[in-house]
Amino acid sequence: MFSILKKNMTILFIISFIVTFTACSSDDPVAPHEEHFEAIGTVIYDGTGAEIFRILRGVTNDTLLAKVGVLSDHFDVKFINEDEQVVNPPDDDDLSMGIDITNPNLLEIEQDEPGEFEFHLMGLAEGLTTIEIKILHGNHADYRSGLIPVKITN
Repeated sequence: MFSILKKNMTILFIISFIVTFTACSSDDPVAPHEEHFEAIGTVIYDGTGAEIFRILRGVTNDTLLAKVGVLSDHFDVKFINEDEQVVNPPDDDDLSMGIDITNPNLLEIEQDEPGEFEFHLMGLAEGLTTIEIKILHGNHADYRSGLIPVKITN
């Protein structure tokens, strides 16, 4: 009985050690824990530098617009830090931007350089959908914007 308990405790310790020292780190399990880019919101600017969309703590009253068959202007993405200041995207080769589309039958995202913090919208069909902007670190998201409404018209 004691040996089974000792064996289970050893397995639990090993699993805890692995999870603690490998989550969000390099291939070296004893490397120090890496810093994450901290954001509480997202701001999107059009090609002229005008703010066209803002979402803070997952809440917005704004909607992005796209047209069927028309590639939108270039949109730049910035973020809102914990002090509610707009900051540039992270300047770290390990971090990139990802965008999820709720209904890819209505909307397409195009990027000049995949992973860069900029994009274009291309409407595929009229309707409403949402996108979510993520800061990707390896195979997981350090940040998610919350759902961003997109209205596609003809």
